Amino acid sequence: MDHAIGSDAGGKAPVGDFEAVLQDGFLRLRFPDEMEARFQEDTSAERVRLLRIGAFLGLLLACGLLATDWIMVPDRFAAATQWRLLFLVPLLGLSAAFLQMVPPLWQDRSGLINSLLSASVHSYLCVSSTDELAGPYLVTLSMIVLFNGGVTRMRFWRALQIDTVVLGLFAWASMNIPNPNIPVMVGQALIMVSTTVFTLYNSYSLEREERTNWLMRQHEHQLLSKLERGNHRLDQITRFDPLTEIANRRHFDEFVAQVWSRCARDGTAVAVLMMDIDHFKLYNDHYGHPVGDACLKEVAATLARSLRRPGDLVARFGGEEFIAVLSRTTLAEALAAAERVRLAVWELARPHRASLTQDRVTISIGVACLRANEPGASTIRLLAQADEALYQAKANGRNLARAFGQEG
Repeated sequence: MDHAIGSDAGGKAPVGDFEAVLQDGFLRLRFPDEMEARFQEDTSAERVRLLRIGAFLGLLLACGLLATDWIMVPDRFAAATQWRLLFLVPLLGLSAAFLQMVPPLWQDRSGLINSLLSASVHSYLCVSSTDELAGPYLVTLSMIVLFNGGVTRMRFWRALQIDTVVLGLFAWASMNIPNPNIPVMVGQALIMVSTTVFTLYNSYSLEREERTNWLMRQHEHQLLSKLERGNHRLDQITRFDPLTEIANRRHFDEFVAQVWSRCARDGTAVAVLMMDIDHFKLYNDHYGHPVGDACLKEVAATLARSLRRPGDLVARFGGEEFIAVLSRTTLAEALAAAERVRLAVWELARPHRASLTQDRVTISIGVACLRANEPGASTIRLLAQADEALYQAKANGRNLARAFGQEG
């Protein structure tokens, strides 16, 4: 049963419904296509490592078998030396040395090719020998089956291919050996079949376990990724105002504390702009709350565009009130920024027929600035001064930017 395959949040490698595949099972040792490709990619390095080890050990085995060739089929020892040393050993040596440079498709096939060539050479030596031990020597083919199942841990379907051909070669050789000892050959056949069945069962179990463990890891990573994204969304919700999509009071409090600490270390000033939309309650009463919400969003976006330095932060302070913190900023620079904000809101030309100040939406701004390392300075004092400056701006007719302590 195939399952929908999607992409993770970062648009990286494809992922799938790992839990569903775990529950449904995969008796054929095959995942849905994209998931299978991911599995093969994730396990390819380990597969190449095992195949290289297998090729190296196969090289040593090919050399070691020369001793048994000399004992079991002495009349074919010269041919065995040629085939093993001049053909199999170089082939296995090249596999061990350069397997990682071979295309992935041929990396997987290398074990098949090496095994079948080894089995073919061994079968040929036994069939072409006239020694009475040639028949019993055929049982050595079981080493190839054991080698692939235990050393290289060949994947089940590939192992089934190899073992089927090896059994076929054993059957062919058994029928073509001169004067075979039938009881011995029957015993060998039982050994070959038993070895094949047991190793294939082991290969199936190992691959199933490998795939299950991989699915469980991917499922765990998927759950952790979802949890991380959920936590990130929750953090966004708790730090940003959902209506205006700018920072909220909580985020502002944390940010201004960080800015203050940094400026206290380098002896620079921190400025705060406290801003209030003029007569906003009258605006809501006249136009209705949906239009009022749209006004808040437009003003918030305007403030964010006007105060765009990387070290600045604009937040909704509550209701129609906004606040901004400007790090490493002098009072004159803060006043200039406040005036820029006031003009930007003015130029929106958003009608406000209920206003007692102008016929459009306007904003009043209180500005305060303190050097963070001066005696008695604190964020509480800074905010109190900005609030007092905002009160003065309103008292002087609104649609104004006033600094704390500013006359007129």
